[in-house]
Amino acid sequence: MTTKDAIKTSVLSKRWRSTWTSNQYMNFSLPVHSSLKFKSFITFVDSVLLRCTAIKAKRFLFDAPCYALIQSSLDRWLQFAIEHGVEEVSVNLRYWRYKDFLLPRILFCCTTLVHLRVSKCCFWVFSTVNWCFLKTLRIDYAKLNDDGMMRVLSGSPVLEFLELKSCEGVKHIMVESKSFRELVIDSHKFCGQVSMLKISAPHLLKLRLLGNSRGGEFRLDEVSSLIEAELNFNMEICALDKVKAHADLVKGLLKRLHHVTELVMGSWCLQALSLMEARDMFLPSLKCQHLILLGAAGHEGVPEAIAKIFESTQLLEKLFLQTSCTPNSAIELNADSVGRRVFAGEEFWNFVKWRIYQCLMHLRHVEIVDCGANLLAWEPVLSLLKFLLQNALWLDKIVINSTNSKSSQAFEPSPRLEVARILLSHPKCSPRAKVILRYPFQGCPSV
Repeated sequence: MTTKDAIKTSVLSKRWRSTWTSNQYMNFSLPVHSSLKFKSFITFVDSVLLRCTAIKAKRFLFDAPCYALIQSSLDRWLQFAIEHGVEEVSVNLRYWRYKDFLLPRILFCCTTLVHLRVSKCCFWVFSTVNWCFLKTLRIDYAKLNDDGMMRVLSGSPVLEFLELKSCEGVKHIMVESKSFRELVIDSHKFCGQVSMLKISAPHLLKLRLLGNSRGGEFRLDEVSSLIEAELNFNMEICALDKVKAHADLVKGLLKRLHHVTELVMGSWCLQALSLMEARDMFLPSLKCQHLILLGAAGHEGVPEAIAKIFESTQLLEKLFLQTSCTPNSAIELNADSVGRRVFAGEEFWNFVKWRIYQCLMHLRHVEIVDCGANLLAWEPVLSLLKFLLQNALWLDKIVINSTNSKSSQAFEPSPRLEVARILLSHPKCSPRAKVILRYPFQGCPSV
């Protein structure tokens, strides 16, 4: 609960009257439409900290609109938390219209920090960083630079998780620490005409490139220990030549990620890869065993992109599809303009069968997240499922999962039952292959 709610417990009994003052978890939040004015809110926080009797502060969370007078007050509150050995700090400032909030220098010398999240702050670092116990760091909507980022990373020897969301200014992330395990880059803001974000982390296990990252490119220099990778970013592109250039970008990333065992591909990356056939380009050999595809299966060119990935993934054991019938990417192309033939449904998959035969030798598990409430929406995926059922030699099961689908809450299950019926009656290569429908029928668990 928030600190304000914790204080309300003082009315329960005499014994509870002052219990809140020893609370080690401080959570101050001022909603947008709160009746409490900002100056009154500052007075409230000051009075709470003045009466605090806790020897140690485990957590300090602050979420409020930001005004010009917040700088000195927040500096004072953070200093209080740091002097009490705080382990978790989260500062989320909203509606900042003046200047960027500068994090106090004392924060960079807090040796007790384990988890830190800052949003809408200026993350300039001019002194030594001493975060000897910091494990997770999240920075949202901040201005960064390479020198400051280098100081932060070198001053966090046991850092395990780093997330940068909608940040700008940093062009190189280099982490040599053996503790570093996961990196998330979400909606990176590139600067300049030729902009690139280079990533070098030899001990990194999981990498996620997400969101709208228009205007630049990613380069992976040293990621030899990666096990999982997610390419689910998108870039707004208009000119066809630039679309082709970004097909090279996706191919280059896959080349550096050829050794990962779990790979996630988003809709934009799949559509970018769909242009490669016209240029006689082929993907590098992938060692992926678990493939997750997120996107619009019916979008022009996506089946070809999926076929390209299958062709390069000869050790695939598990395939997960989360698709929709409505394209949502910024890429809009005419197949004739890039010299690509268009195939429909089962005809296409039978045509590329000889290219993806090796991929079908190890495939055992296929799962599809509900893609629509009618058979028309299912058609692109259904043709693929029928092909896999008929050609995957060791296939164990195909799972149609509607348990978490928004559409399953509003429509009857008849289209899904029809899909399951079609698959059950379709010829199958593996005699042990099962078709499983998971749907939350009212009053009973999924089937």
